[in-house]
Amino acid sequence: MRLSASRPSRVVALALGAVTSLAVLPGTAAAAGNLDAPYARAAAKVSGTASLLGSKNVDAVTRGTGTNQLGVYCVKVSDSNIDLSSAAIVATLNNSRGEITAIGGPHAYCGNATDAITIVTSDSEGKSADRPFTVAVL
Repeated sequence: MRLSASRPSRVVALALGAVTSLAVLPGTAAAAGNLDAPYARAAAKVSGTASLLGSKNVDAVTRGTGTNQLGVYCVKVSDSNIDLSSAAIVATLNNSRGEITAIGGPHAYCGNATDAITIVTSDSEGKSADRPFTVAVL
């Protein structure tokens, strides 16, 4: 019996491949600016302490301003051709339980910058917490 994938399932598989290609294997250190993300326009792998572990078209990651909460990060995208307010942005926590929110439009936590993605992370109880994460702009 021969199975063939329908067009919608091939599209889903392609999209999943784009997201999973962002992973860096445990135990390997990706140099900032050296993240293997062929299907993303911009991407970053970030530690819970806001260190940029690997990136593609991302200049820097800083702590959010105007708040004393844990888990607020600003991911500065270096490609000026990317309009973050209308881009598809995917974010996930790395090896942590909790919640993550990615905001593509200007936000006060990141000085209302149009070239920054505001990331807010929390623990599994919903309390603000520093968490490692990966973010991609598709």
